[in-house]
Amino acid sequence: KDQLHIVSTRLSLEQRRAQLIGAAIGLAESKGVASVTTRDVARAAGVSLGVVHYCFENKDAMMTELVKALSMELRDSADQATELRPGVTGVGALEDLLRIALAALWHDVESSRDRQLLTYETTTYALREGGETPGKLRIAREQYEFNDATLADMLEKLRHATATEWTVPLHTLSRLALSLIDGLVLRWLVDEDNAAAHQQLDQVSALVASLAVPAE
Repeated sequence: KDQLHIVSTRLSLEQRRAQLIGAAIGLAESKGVASVTTRDVARAAGVSLGVVHYCFENKDAMMTELVKALSMELRDSADQATELRPGVTGVGALEDLLRIALAALWHDVESSRDRQLLTYETTTYALREGGETPGKLRIAREQYEFNDATLADMLEKLRHATATEWTVPLHTLSRLALSLIDGLVLRWLVDEDNAAAHQQLDQVSALVASLAVPAE
């Protein structure tokens, strides 16, 4: 009862969950996803274990929200960069906006290497553990479903703003673009070649834009 009172009066449930996710991210960056426990998170956040269990059913539920939080950081940076220019339409304008959005996203990637490494670690953790605990597989699947939906939303906004149409289904396009970006981030984590990454991002923008035509 006292724990529930603390949650409801000091911080809203959403605020408390955000605090716990922040603590979990810090722990996962320093000691690895597999080693993080709900007790560790409670200690790092300065709350009781009961508060953690009130906010999240279990560690898997917390990890699912953790990967969404990491994805939302990059989504927000791309959204802010694509402030639309009224009256600028066509496939060329679409490619320009794509390039701006991906450059902004990449700026955040370069400034948060440990965070990017963590996103891959959470994926491999979920896949490795998913064989024995199928519920853990949802962590990776929801991570990619969220990223697919986020990228699809951005692509659709840019398409609408530039009066263009996609020549392939939006889901297919977002999945392709996400796979390309995902691979670029992983390669950059290996070799940290910023120049090559920026050149390849431009190629991704050109490739995606080539799958659009002016709206009729």
